[in-house]
Amino acid sequence: MATKSVKGNIVDVADYFPEASDDLSKVIWGHAVNSKEELEKSIADAAMMMLEADVSAGRLVEQGEDDPVIPIMAHPPSTESDLSLEMWIDKVIEANQDGKKKGAKLDFKDLTIVKESLELLKSRTEQINFPLWLNADILKGPVESTAVPLDAGKFLTWCSESFPQATLSIGWTTRFTSADDEAGAYTKEMVEEMSDTLEANSIAQPITFPIRAAFVGQSLESLEWLVDNIPDCSVSVWSSPSDDIDVQALIALRENVGSDTVYFDLPEDQQKAFDEVKDRESSTSAARFQFLPQNTSAWATAGVALASALAALYLYE
Repeated sequence: MATKSVKGNIVDVADYFPEASDDLSKVIWGHAVNSKEELEKSIADAAMMMLEADVSAGRLVEQGEDDPVIPIMAHPPSTESDLSLEMWIDKVIEANQDGKKKGAKLDFKDLTIVKESLELLKSRTEQINFPLWLNADILKGPVESTAVPLDAGKFLTWCSESFPQATLSIGWTTRFTSADDEAGAYTKEMVEEMSDTLEANSIAQPITFPIRAAFVGQSLESLEWLVDNIPDCSVSVWSSPSDDIDVQALIALRENVGSDTVYFDLPEDQQKAFDEVKDRESSTSAARFQFLPQNTSAWATAGVALASALAALYLYE
């Protein structure tokens, strides 16, 4: 029997945070918000917009082996946390009700806990009136990661049936070796496989594709193809602190697919380097633009002046 879907009031990131709608790199992320302490800090931080957390199967720290396994907030291999998914989402709901606008990105690490997690979230559908992203790696990706993707068909079906308005954040397993590894790329075959997977599962809701920053430089053409061929999609660039990244490649991706189509969720040092280059190039573009007349009247005046100068030169000769 199919799971009954619930429409709810889930909104898009760009609509919830209009100050970032034309430039999604302005969205500020909280990373690995998997503990009570991190959640409280992220909620208290007014600049924080999207809270990313990992959902795994495990138990709370005060529970014992006789207690059932539940969805907890933890990154593998950890199977203990002081925060369950139920506690986490209730705190985020409460924060939004108090006017502290926060979106949620839930990264599922274990297929066995997905259905239970979705049922828990569905019981709070009317209260989830903020952005909700459901994330998982569902296909094999660059450099043959040892991580096993979640079953694509099951994850997509369960999520789309339960939350047809949520954004599906679906990506590839990856492994970073070195910046010059020729295998470090999202190939045309990989993005076509993703497109075919979405079509096979009749997915018709917002999609974002998590892309590892280190592989962007060798993947620009494939990523442009992905954005051009998948309706209502975006790209969300992420990274590991130990990865070597090419900031200019990230700038190129942003320019090629549009600043309203790509998010950047990077470690602090990498984010700072990216923002510096982005701001410098924006300032340069603005300075160039200022040399041009800004309205029709100015253009007309400039045209008359140029014509007069040419006429005077002709008469003089």
